[in-house]
Amino acid sequence: MLRKILYICLLILLCSCERIFINGELDGMWRLRRVESDSLQETPDSIFYTFQRHLVMMGIYSETEHPKNWYMGCFEYQGDSIKMNNFYRYPGTDGIRVPAELSNLYIFDTIAKFRVDHLSNDLLILSSSGTKYTFDKW
Repeated sequence: MLRKILYICLLILLCSCERIFINGELDGMWRLRRVESDSLQETPDSIFYTFQRHLVMMGIYSETEHPKNWYMGCFEYQGDSIKMNNFYRYPGTDGIRVPAELSNLYIFDTIAKFRVDHLSNDLLILSSSGTKYTFDKW
């Protein structure tokens, strides 16, 4: 009898779980591996973008110290484009008014628009104004 009750409880728990990812392959943490344009060829170290539901979190991660310079914002994903805006420093509540504050994350405007060139389970390629961003899934 106890065994049947445990099975029923387990089934109820498994049935009540809901997947919260609404953006398909885009949802999750991505590491920026390469930024390329006519005048720029860089391989950034430890820059991460995390997409979940309608929020994006971006920052520089270090294994030796507490994460710093993290930012959050809203994003809209339309399948072939991503638009990010309403950035603010995390933790904190002040919105970003000066785009230069995000430039170390390769975001150069308070409203960032990207075209999705490729999206798969482990590779994301975005482009914006002649600049190509290559990410791998972390």
